[in-house]
Amino acid sequence: MDTLGLRIRKLRKQQKLTLEALAGDQLTKGMLSLIENGKAQPSMESLSYIAGRLGIESSELMEDVSQTEKRSLLAQVEKLYKVDYAELHDEHQQIIELVQPVVDKLSISYESARLLEIYSKCGYHLKREDWESYYNQAMKLYEQLHLYNQWASLAMFKGLIKFNQHAYEEALAIILEEHARFDSPAIKLDAVTTLDYMYIESILYSAVGRYEESQLKMNEALSYSKEERIFYRIDDLYRLAGAQAIINGNEEDREYYLRKVRQYGEFAENLFSTAIAEFLEAHYYNSYAHEYEKALTHLERFLKLGKEMYKDKTDHEGNNHYLLEKGKALFGLGQVNEALTLLNQYKVPEYVHHPLDLSISYEVHAYRAKCYAKLGDNEKAVKEAKIGHDLILPLPETPYKTFILQTYNDLLKSSGSL
Repeated sequence: MDTLGLRIRKLRKQQKLTLEALAGDQLTKGMLSLIENGKAQPSMESLSYIAGRLGIESSELMEDVSQTEKRSLLAQVEKLYKVDYAELHDEHQQIIELVQPVVDKLSISYESARLLEIYSKCGYHLKREDWESYYNQAMKLYEQLHLYNQWASLAMFKGLIKFNQHAYEEALAIILEEHARFDSPAIKLDAVTTLDYMYIESILYSAVGRYEESQLKMNEALSYSKEERIFYRIDDLYRLAGAQAIINGNEEDREYYLRKVRQYGEFAENLFSTAIAEFLEAHYYNSYAHEYEKALTHLERFLKLGKEMYKDKTDHEGNNHYLLEKGKALFGLGQVNEALTLLNQYKVPEYVHHPLDLSISYEVHAYRAKCYAKLGDNEKAVKEAKIGHDLILPLPETPYKTFILQTYNDLLKSSGSL
């Protein structure tokens, strides 16, 4: 009963009650002190009375971890879990340390399921072997509580793990299977969860080179968003549509969707969306229209917006993307040495997993190779082109893959290696 007594004392002190105030007229101060110190066991009637004085259910006092404790812990955990990926330090480890003392004592409730969900995800990111056990417990609790949206959202996680491992076909199969499981008359997913599935399915269809199905799913998501009159995921969908239009060479759609991205940025006062629109324009003028001065204009706007977003940080990820596109633009303008300096500073981001994003990033090797060739260093040129060739080969067909492979083959021919 020590645990029960300590819990009563903790709740009493949280509410700034004295022993006398909590005891009221049905318990003596001395008896309550004995209960708190684990030297006396309260009757069910006394327990119910104490719980009432504390403003909680008596069952909450009997749990190993009370609802009040779980809510307080979850509030701390959610705050740590919401830190942006780029800003992460040791938040995942902090969460593990906070939840670990109670993780095996959690009874059925939403708070328990959510704590288990976050604990398992942090465990996965920290490469803990036990993460999947807690993931399965969270899934089971959501199912028992009939919290289908939370259950369905958590079910996506395993598909996204496969995506991050670049097992794109497996990822798509998992997501389609899970979505089908929740697509029944008995279960009605909310609009947010439905849009999450549609968006991820579109992303994964394009990841495996099934571009028509990706486009159909994206259009379905846009139509659904309009029908439901919600803006959730709308900026992601417009950016995806704009990028797809660039790759497809559809000028009308490119202008339409990038305009939509800008309008959303203005409406939502979202600098990120506005910056991405400028970046996509720069990418289009670099890699497709080959109008390098226009590319530079959009790049400088992108950089300026990045500085507004990250006022106190000089090494934000936007600078890295800027290096690649500016290097490409300078190469196109014949400023080879300046281009190579920037291209050599660029790093393929660790968080990039989609084949299209990877393909764009791998362009850096082709452009470095072209710079070396222009400067007369054929050995370095072929070596750099070979890196790009090997990285791009397993990925789906795209204009980027064509460009990288063509660069490698051209350099092999010119160096007499074929």
